[in-house]
Amino acid sequence: GEARGGIKLEECLKAFTYEEKLKEGNEYYCRVCKEHLRVTKKMDIWKLPSIICLQLKRFQYTKRYRDKIDSFIDFPLKGLDLGEYCLNTEYKKDNAIYDLFAVSCHGGGLGGGHYWAYVRNRIDGKWYNCNDSSTSEMGPKSVKTSEAYLLFYVKRDFKDPSPQEVEADV
Repeated sequence: GEARGGIKLEECLKAFTYEEKLKEGNEYYCRVCKEHLRVTKKMDIWKLPSIICLQLKRFQYTKRYRDKIDSFIDFPLKGLDLGEYCLNTEYKKDNAIYDLFAVSCHGGGLGGGHYWAYVRNRIDGKWYNCNDSSTSEMGPKSVKTSEAYLLFYVKRDFKDPSPQEVEADV
């Protein structure tokens, strides 16, 4: 675990959905008028899925250098509300509350590193550290780390399919 603070996941989501004007040198080429235009772009969520994977930007590439971003992102273990980021009011009405069930972590740098995962058992509710050939129980406070790379959330009202439903899909 790490000391609290850092950047809140909600700030990352707001930045992701912020409207921005494309910079000079990154203009959109219009095939109709045959010109490069400085336009705005915006990312939005239209439909809230039952399970969502959020990838934290951990690698930065510029013309001059490449670097790993180690900033601590403070993400909620329970109660992530994605309602304000969804444009479609039909889906916004549904339950938009998510709970974390897994985190993929990366340690090391750009040239090499190691991946491991923290997962919450849906039956006993405990967190486990899955690292290569070993698995060990861990406290929920240790899940939040600056090495978090992928966050897996499940909608709070999600119901697991029955074994018959899973078999029917195969």
